[in-house]
Amino acid sequence: MKKLAIAATALGVLAGCGGTEKKAVNPNGFVLEHVAIDVADPVATAKWWCDNLGFTITRQKDDITHTTFIVDASGRMAIEMYRAKTQPVAPDYAAQDPLTLHIGFISKDVDADIERLTKAGATLVTHEKSPGFDGAMMRDPSGIAIQFVKRDESVLLK
Repeated sequence: MKKLAIAATALGVLAGCGGTEKKAVNPNGFVLEHVAIDVADPVATAKWWCDNLGFTITRQKDDITHTTFIVDASGRMAIEMYRAKTQPVAPDYAAQDPLTLHIGFISKDVDADIERLTKAGATLVTHEKSPGFDGAMMRDPSGIAIQFVKRDESVLLK
């Protein structure tokens, strides 16, 4: 009976996550506020994201970390960029496979985004098109993997 109760609890947890159903957001869940990235030059990286990806700086420290919060065009998601002094150097994002970690953006026109961002200093890694999907993996000038996707069916709920 104890195993049955554990299994039922596990199923309840899985069901609470929503599975593949696109239903209302879980009222008991957390809302993502920000993702943090240790970068060699937070000020320059944040400026590039603002100038080229439409982010806005909402907070910036004038100390050795240069911690900078930038917020996306929706105003609901932030990225914190800083230079962590607990590490001798910032991670070499350009040396990492972009499938290890990348930040994905919705694109209205992937080809136009590739052209515009390449001119602004980004580099194209891959561009994949398949029925219902157009996606480009790129790197910003600091090496961070950024992906631009146009999907027939969004992965988001709203």
